[in-house]
Amino acid sequence: MFNTSRIKFILIAIALLFAGGVLFYSQTIVSDLREESEQSLIFYTELYAQLAGDAEFSDYGFFFEEIIPRISFPIIITVPVSNEINAWKNINGITDTADATTELKSELKQIAQKMDESNIPVPLIVEGQIVGIIHYGDSITIRRLTWLPFIEILGAFVIILAGFLGFQYIRGSEKKFIWVGLAKETAHQLGTPISSLMGWLEMIRMKLGDDDEITREMDIDIKRLEKVSNRFSQIGAKVKLQPIAAADLFESVKSYIERRIPQKNKSVELIFLMEAKGKIEANSELIEWALENLIKNGVDALEGKPGNIHVRFQQSGTSMIIEVEDSGKGIPDNQWKNIFKPGFSTKKRGWGMGLSLTKRIIEEYHNGKIFVLHSKEGEGTCIRVVLKATG
Repeated sequence: MFNTSRIKFILIAIALLFAGGVLFYSQTIVSDLREESEQSLIFYTELYAQLAGDAEFSDYGFFFEEIIPRISFPIIITVPVSNEINAWKNINGITDTADATTELKSELKQIAQKMDESNIPVPLIVEGQIVGIIHYGDSITIRRLTWLPFIEILGAFVIILAGFLGFQYIRGSEKKFIWVGLAKETAHQLGTPISSLMGWLEMIRMKLGDDDEITREMDIDIKRLEKVSNRFSQIGAKVKLQPIAAADLFESVKSYIERRIPQKNKSVELIFLMEAKGKIEANSELIEWALENLIKNGVDALEGKPGNIHVRFQQSGTSMIIEVEDSGKGIPDNQWKNIFKPGFSTKKRGWGMGLSLTKRIIEEYHNGKIFVLHSKEGEGTCIRVVLKATG
């Protein structure tokens, strides 16, 4: 089975072969047309030489007006040895009847030199003597044909690029649909047992009373499950954002993490720092979920060893900056961007969905930014979230 990189390499190789083939074929045609132009010119000069052989040669105008009036490529005739301009025809920007001023002759000499770079000049021989040198250039058709393959290749690459981007977009949309379907199905599956548990909890309360510690803890856990179900149900839906005080968000995340994290790693030290007073436009359930994922990911990076997690809320102008820093194993530089991709995980049993989901919540639902601020193997990682602050 081909992987994505190999498919891309094959497509690029095919594109390059196509481009090379088009260039080679077009240049071959251009070369053939130039050769035909040269042969035509040689034929006309020999014909004119035979016609002029019986009379004194002096009329170059006859050569242009009678012998080759239909010629399509530009021509300049110069005098042998002195290289003076004698006549010209089909020169772009210069009429055939223009006055032969010193400036015009100088310009024509430069054009003739450029012509000689592509085509070998043809001598005009009459009675064994060279009476003129004919410099000729490419016709409009040849010039257009020279550029045609580049235009074709550019067009082909644009079409290929558009197709590739379209394919990537469709592929990304399919992944999103899978995410949405999975999330909604999870929310649906959780709904029934949660409702059942709520009913059982009421029956337990009737026997043990509301003040019993067991019923209080069960009530907290059931509400938590209900909150998780609500979070999943909002994935793919149009999320409603409301002003939330940064302090309220901070306390909500802090209270949950301080209750749950010690169950995963009792030796972890949680350090919360609140330095923001403003508000953010957010969905409380989703933004809490995203931040909880970041903190849990930091705890996982400790791999059960003693360490600390710093959670900082800071405000800078219209930006709310949230940082989650751990003292865990760190992330190599070349993996900083990959950690937010679906399926990427450094854990043996990880699904690689937590940070990907977090990135989607931050960027797609809250128009924020999330990135690795700094990380070093063996020293830990700091992930920064930037949201728009109001007030």
